[in-house]
Amino acid sequence: MKSSPPPPLSPYGVFTGTLFQYSSSPSLIAFESLPPPPNNICKNKCILIGGLSDGPIPTPYTKLLETECHNLGWSLVQPVLSSSYLGFGHGSLARDSTEIGKLLEYLSAHHDAEQFALVGHSTGCQNSIHFLKYGQEDVVDQVKVVALQAPVSDRETEEDHSEFISHAQKLVAQQKGEEMMPRSAFWAPITASRYLSLLDMNGEDDFFSSDLTDEQLRERLGHVGEKKELDLIAVYSGKDEYVPSFVDKEVLLKRLVKAMNNGVEEEDDDGQVESGKGGNARGLMLEDANHNLYKSEGDGARFVSAVGRLLSRW
Repeated sequence: MKSSPPPPLSPYGVFTGTLFQYSSSPSLIAFESLPPPPNNICKNKCILIGGLSDGPIPTPYTKLLETECHNLGWSLVQPVLSSSYLGFGHGSLARDSTEIGKLLEYLSAHHDAEQFALVGHSTGCQNSIHFLKYGQEDVVDQVKVVALQAPVSDRETEEDHSEFISHAQKLVAQQKGEEMMPRSAFWAPITASRYLSLLDMNGEDDFFSSDLTDEQLRERLGHVGEKKELDLIAVYSGKDEYVPSFVDKEVLLKRLVKAMNNGVEEEDDDGQVESGKGGNARGLMLEDANHNLYKSEGDGARFVSAVGRLLSRW
């Protein structure tokens, strides 16, 4: 009998570190990988937050990011949220922000943390922006670096969702927002309220859509520019398969960064953030990259290098 080939070694890397429970209600865990001794007492923690259906090790560049963190004296922390895997379908950004806050508080109390970076992939970008605005103020003040990789709109697609949006709106109007949508409405189980958050105009998750006005973008993103000690980089993929063809990605990225800087124009420095140049946020376009940076060689490394330049400032 012919034996089947063995499964491939962990495609996105093998990680060694500490697994811990940062919340008992609900029960939530996270994994921290520290630099090797003697540099394994880290006060700087980089939190990697994946997108819809992700958990730990969410992206092909995760191992590169861990290495960059360790070289700069940071640890890498990968949490499981209630919204990880398919939990997002009955969750919200508000719930995520509460749990991210619990994680950071735990790391401060038990892992010597003093400063944090948030690296968001896909919907992890929405998580990062939401936490900066609605997280507990003293915890948010400890966040010094934010990297948004693939900050794209879930709502803005080439598909027509109007029929299911109408259905979800009726359920919410009837105080049934936690009822599940029909199976044909979405690729994963999802409540009416989360469906609207993702796919309705002005939903809770609607931060990065190209049809939002400059004023609407500033309402959603302008708080980034109000932070006195924060460096942010927004990294967009020129060939992101989740961005519809009618969106001008270059123009949108500039608008997003301008909104984060409260209307201040960005200076072109290829993603290198320097103090006093226009505002907290910078943009970086990876022309040939796809959504999670696995198709075009070198894109993951270029992103991680840009993150590293920010981490090195702290």
